[in-house]
Amino acid sequence: MMKAAVIGSGAVGLAVADELSRRGIAVELFERSGQPGAEASGAAAGILSPQAEADGPGPFWDLLSEAHRLIPETVERLQRLSGLSLDYRADGMFGLAFTPEDEAVLDRQAAWQQRCGVVFERVDPARIRREEPAVDGRVRSGIFWRDNAQLDPVRMVQAYRRAVELQGVRFHWNRPVTRLLLEGDRVLGVESAGVRTEADAVVDCAGSWGGLEGVLPFKIPLEPVRGQMLEFSVEKPVVRAIVHSPRAYLVQRAGGKLVAGTTLERVGFDRTVTEEGRRAIQAGVEEMCSGGSSWRFERAWAGLRPETPDHLPILGKTPLSGFWVAAGHYRNGILLAPLTGRLMADLITGKSGPERIAPFSLRRFEK
Repeated sequence: MMKAAVIGSGAVGLAVADELSRRGIAVELFERSGQPGAEASGAAAGILSPQAEADGPGPFWDLLSEAHRLIPETVERLQRLSGLSLDYRADGMFGLAFTPEDEAVLDRQAAWQQRCGVVFERVDPARIRREEPAVDGRVRSGIFWRDNAQLDPVRMVQAYRRAVELQGVRFHWNRPVTRLLLEGDRVLGVESAGVRTEADAVVDCAGSWGGLEGVLPFKIPLEPVRGQMLEFSVEKPVVRAIVHSPRAYLVQRAGGKLVAGTTLERVGFDRTVTEEGRRAIQAGVEEMCSGGSSWRFERAWAGLRPETPDHLPILGKTPLSGFWVAAGHYRNGILLAPLTGRLMADLITGKSGPERIAPFSLRRFEK
């Protein structure tokens, strides 16, 4: 039986382990912390919006769109296997403009999306206030993407864990990989806590830690970007759809929880929650909803998004035979995880060639 070692148990690592194990491959999953999704996945908002993340048509837009189409069947399968609800809701998203600069951004998005046949609606302040009464700020205009959705990323990670455990995946908690087992330029497995584990394929899904400093003989260009988040407790739902501006967003969760985010801070591997970050998010929220000043604050947290120099993920082969990478998903790890798992499993099992994901190859950074 073919064996694989997956490094990292965030949404991407779990999705890769899921797809490999479903194809009859024995998977060992190594996690540097004591629980799955402890980093970016567990800190995410769970927004599923390809239209808001792409800058224009091209390979990344195609990747996001394909990933978005795969989400409903993934949610159905994970809920069935795990018995957990992922709180998946496809209620759309409003992109809001409060300044002329915000409107210019929306105009650019609308222009390229219209050329590509993307379904969206330009909306005026009256409609926004009619559909989202809590959004009472000075909105100039907006875009509504009807097919945008959301889910609870913590529950997604929990559901993936249950699913892969049922499929026989073995977890190694608090076990960072400290060495690759090499024979020439071929990887034969990993070493963790002094224990050697042989594998036919090793997949680096370690997110911001995916550079594996001191382990690899080459560089994987990844940088952590801190994002701080706030959670409020509300008696009744504040918003139905996701509402988003360049300075904040709101996501209504089940159980009277309302999530607001986020910051973009390049501060290294520092997950500290700061008063400055909290104030910035709060100001962005109150720009949209004056009632935000009276919501009951529950907690704040921060996660580290794995960013690459061109903001695109790194997928596929590396200079070492048998060593693969699926990292650098930045703000789109939850959306891209199921598709990433499928694409990596296709590559590793020879079902598809590297040209399928050539725009996201590590080789693009060789120069």
